[in-house]
Amino acid sequence: MSKKRILILGGGFAGVYCAKELEKLARNDAGLQVSLVSRENFFVFTPMLPQVVSGMIESNHVVVPVRQILKRTQFYEADVRRLDVKNKKVAIGVAGESGPERVLEYDQLVVSLGGDTNFAKMPYIQGFVFTLKNLKDALVLRNHVIDMLERADIEGDIENRQKLLTFVVVGGGLSGAETAGELASFFDEAVKYYPNVRNGLAAVPVRVVLLQSRDRILPELDLELADFTLNELVKSGVEVRLNSRVVDVTADHVEIMDGKGRTTLPANTTIWTAGVSPNPVVFEIPGAMHESGRLPVDSFLRVKGADGIWAIGDCAYIADGRSAPCPPTAQHAIREAQVAAQNILLSMQCKGMKRFDYDSNKQMAVIGEKKAIARFAGFKLYGIAAWWLWRAVYLQKLPMLKKRLRVLFDWTIDMFFDRDLTHIRGLKDDRKVARSLPARTQ
Repeated sequence: MSKKRILILGGGFAGVYCAKELEKLARNDAGLQVSLVSRENFFVFTPMLPQVVSGMIESNHVVVPVRQILKRTQFYEADVRRLDVKNKKVAIGVAGESGPERVLEYDQLVVSLGGDTNFAKMPYIQGFVFTLKNLKDALVLRNHVIDMLERADIEGDIENRQKLLTFVVVGGGLSGAETAGELASFFDEAVKYYPNVRNGLAAVPVRVVLLQSRDRILPELDLELADFTLNELVKSGVEVRLNSRVVDVTADHVEIMDGKGRTTLPANTTIWTAGVSPNPVVFEIPGAMHESGRLPVDSFLRVKGADGIWAIGDCAYIADGRSAPCPPTAQHAIREAQVAAQNILLSMQCKGMKRFDYDSNKQMAVIGEKKAIARFAGFKLYGIAAWWLWRAVYLQKLPMLKKRLRVLFDWTIDMFFDRDLTHIRGLKDDRKVARSLPARTQ
């Protein structure tokens, strides 16, 4: 008797936790074969990436080898080349290379590919902005931030020094707010080691500027929590500009359209966290694509109009009872993954499935040193209490005990010692490659 084949595309939160749940639920089912395809052989715990940038956590402590998490899942480190939905086949190849392909067959397909960075129809800015989607992004950004401090410490021209010390974060969602808060905390501690930056003849302030195109930050969270976050960011020195849409980015400035018209913000560092665009592979799946570029799913997480295909994580458009989309956060991706795994097995057994319930009462974010917000079990927490809760919840979610212990050790060390300021020369910055993209069109 042939095995029932479940193929998962994507090794982020949704994909990995779906495989984990399938392994748990079907641990005694020898007739089930679960496979997972990801272009990296490790899982990145993305909620902790801002703390990698700030130096609070060592980079290798937030990544876990997929093969060590999923011991009963067939893993392929590969790119997804093509989908053949009609014949239920997926073509894969060595990640980052062209060449021979391998074809995988499936009975049930889980699409959890996440998405690419959405540059708001300005692909030409890729050569001038940093993103924070993976481990390499965090390492390159951290190295660049320290490089800017080193350069500013020897720069005598005030205007040039201010550009070096201005860090613009584009996007007022969770990632943007957390990144801005972590940077502000890092600079509070680091600047004392740069005397010319702190009090030299050409001393200028280190600026962290958060740009949000809407009239509020954190639109995916409760308004009260968002307002608290805004106030705390401002207290920590972050300049928050609402209703400010970025219209251009170059190596040394950001152009903004706001209520005052088009203005220019001189800055040598722009970090782009504003939105996600769909992975090109999802366009090969039949059915109407939502205007957001995500795959519409029903209440059981099945892709509408596509038999045997499920979508979870950033690539899925899930509406709650108020027709608002479920925000693409790690905590929701985990819940989606668990429900999808349960429903896949139930559907294969011809049993009634479980509806996915988007629980907006569980929301958390870290916004700086000992500062966080949380809505949990009907209660709202702010400040250090929420900060401890965030740590407890996410530490428990981090796969593998040894990684949890290492992160816990990092947090403990950070309470007593200053963060590392090592600048590594020669670390590859992919923005230099991106600058070869076609020139902007007016």
